[in-house]
Amino acid sequence: MAAPPTVVLFDLGGVLLPFDRERRTAAMVEALGITAEAARALMACGIAERMDRGDADETHLADLMALAAGRSVAAEEARRLLLSVFEPPPPALWALAAALRRRTTVGALSDNPRCVLEVFPREDAFDHVFLSCELGLAKPAAGVFREVARRLGCAPAEILFVDDNPANVAAARAAGWDAVVFTGEAQLVAELAARGLS
Repeated sequence: MAAPPTVVLFDLGGVLLPFDRERRTAAMVEALGITAEAARALMACGIAERMDRGDADETHLADLMALAAGRSVAAEEARRLLLSVFEPPPPALWALAAALRRRTTVGALSDNPRCVLEVFPREDAFDHVFLSCELGLAKPAAGVFREVARRLGCAPAEILFVDDNPANVAAARAAGWDAVVFTGEAQLVAELAARGLS
């Protein structure tokens, strides 16, 4: 068996933070008095991707929401509505991430604006948090994986990455990382055990 990974990095959305875009659509309909179609169109206009890259923030989102709603929208309300996409975090997976820190370095690598930190259910799960808004790049760009490995100060082969998106997993592997597509807790536990992290 190869040596266990030096670092385990988790994607957030879809792994440690389940999400449902229709949940956010419903919240926007209720709060802004707009149709579901208008809410979906607003979020599909590129604002989420710009926020993920750090090219826009909650004030830009609030301006778009205000145009759609025909009333002023504060940045705090826009942030709350943006984050309403997330479902309750799975405690067992967050506990698993926290427990892993006793054996190896653990972090998050996610395409999100910084406000995503507000929905973290616990603060002891990560040694590092890498967000696309701070990297200025989003997965699956190769530069993401090079920059994160540089910041960690370790060889790419020492990193295990867990993501629910096969394209991101393929890009991580192309960068020399070990990576697995997340499908559920039992599968993740088995993948970690296969790498000496049981």
